Formats: sequence, C-alpha cells, structure tokens
Amino acid sequence: MSGEGAKKRQQAAAKRCAALRQQGCTLGEIAEITGTDRDKVAARIKLGERLLSVECKP
Repeated sequence: MSGEGAKKRQQAAAKRCAALRQQGCTLGEIAEITGTDRDKVAARIKLGERLLSVECKP
C-alpha cells in the first residue's frame, strides 16, 4: 500500500478494529469481521485507539 488513500483506508480499518474491541469482540472475531490477519489485529487496535483518542480531544 502506498499513497494517501491507502493510509486513510488503513486508519479507518484500525478505528473499526478498536471500536469492535470496545464492543467486546475477541481478536479472532475482529480478524474474521475485518478480514485482517489475526497476528495484525492487536497492532491495528492499538493504532485505532490512538487515532480515536486524538480525534476526541478539542
């Protein structure tokens, strides 16, 4: 993946992973729902949490 569009898609996927985790989904369930490798889900969740925390601040 390269380019600005790819970066935005990756960030959106990370935010979705973080939201699913907050709803109580397991890593395996998140991997299945998003189509992401289970090994990468934890990193995506961490990135998504960071992105969401930055968005919420004024």
